[in-house]
Amino acid sequence: MKLLPRLRQIAMVGGVETFGVAIGGIAGLLIVNVLPKDQYAAYTFLVACMTLILGVTDLGLAHCCLPIVGQRAGERNWVVGVCHQVFRKRWYLLGLGLAVVVPYWFYSSQQHAWSGWPYWVASLMMVSVVLLTLREHYASTVLLILSQISTLNRVAFSAHSVRIGFVGLVLLLPITSWSVVGIVAATAAGSFVSVLLYRKAFRRTEVPDARLDGEPARKVDSEIIRIAKPLVLPGIFYQVQGVITVFLVSLFGTANMLAEVGAFGRLAMVLIVVDRVTNVLLFPAIARAPMGPRLGTIVAQSHIAYIAMGSLVLLTAFFVPDWWILLLGKQYASMAPLVWMVFLASIVMNASGFAFRTLSVRGATSGQTYSIAVTLITQVLFLWLVGISDLRSVLWFGIATALANFGYQYALLAARWVGWRREPLPEDATQARL
Repeated sequence: MKLLPRLRQIAMVGGVETFGVAIGGIAGLLIVNVLPKDQYAAYTFLVACMTLILGVTDLGLAHCCLPIVGQRAGERNWVVGVCHQVFRKRWYLLGLGLAVVVPYWFYSSQQHAWSGWPYWVASLMMVSVVLLTLREHYASTVLLILSQISTLNRVAFSAHSVRIGFVGLVLLLPITSWSVVGIVAATAAGSFVSVLLYRKAFRRTEVPDARLDGEPARKVDSEIIRIAKPLVLPGIFYQVQGVITVFLVSLFGTANMLAEVGAFGRLAMVLIVVDRVTNVLLFPAIARAPMGPRLGTIVAQSHIAYIAMGSLVLLTAFFVPDWWILLLGKQYASMAPLVWMVFLASIVMNASGFAFRTLSVRGATSGQTYSIAVTLITQVLFLWLVGISDLRSVLWFGIATALANFGYQYALLAARWVGWRREPLPEDATQARL
């Protein structure tokens, strides 16, 4: 009896997320096709800076809400209080993110001669996107834990529609140095609409403005430290790794190569559909599930299905790469032989992230620090043996990094999975330890 409602929910979430990725993909591909390479290179760089700032505000905190809430997801005051306690710390880290990224932004901007009022305004607009995105993440996390799936879908649909409308309007106008400002403003507009709709949804569904204090707040803080502490160093490291190709090309490559790296990133957006659906439906279920064979089965089946779907995408990239290049436009036609490399790196890295999120929603974050050594050794060996000289070597660098992460995360997951499959003893504590 529960199968049909679950299938309907998957179809609904999958449909909205597919629409969102499709709209985001269309917007991104329009930008790739219409913007000149020099402007698209600057846009790619600014997006990488924004991503890095948001990453520094995380440092493992984003993985704390689900395991701390645990099986008390039906208690609204508890859910809101825990999320507020976690996200307050993300706001504190915003200053650190700016301190890390601004020097890198300034140096690379000078190196590539990106300057003038349009570029400065676009950079400031990216900061506004960061501020709005933090508010979006807080509201969406609360509603996700409260299982307000239809509300999340409506907000996502509206935000995507606003963004594609703004992007279309900008690209219909003559392309000038201010076009990048318009593209960034489109992203900001979508985020602004999301924040407004989330506030309205909070009022409509009577989500309380709850805060934790006293002993509950101290216990939550201790749990935040327990879960996030092993992720701080890996968090810093992997946030840099998330934009490492853009980072390397911006420092040592040309603007043309930077544009090509950014364009290739658009092709891998097809993988985001599965990630978003699992974020909404799968990981909350894994966080709430009690220890035992059922938990082991859910984890095993979901990972097998995830890797199988990624493999199908990789096959299309290997045998019919020209189909994918059609999406980017004629100025990127020479890159067709490299499409499979882009998808291989993205699929393997996304799979390792899938394994990591499976661990983190159960609060199993120990051992992540050692992944830095595994990745660094792999990267140093690659740079020593191969080096970075062209786009192909950049892509192989990404593949080597992804494989190192994949092997380590799945080794950790396999070790935990054996324990998760066992029935808990009566005296064992449950996840609702608070």
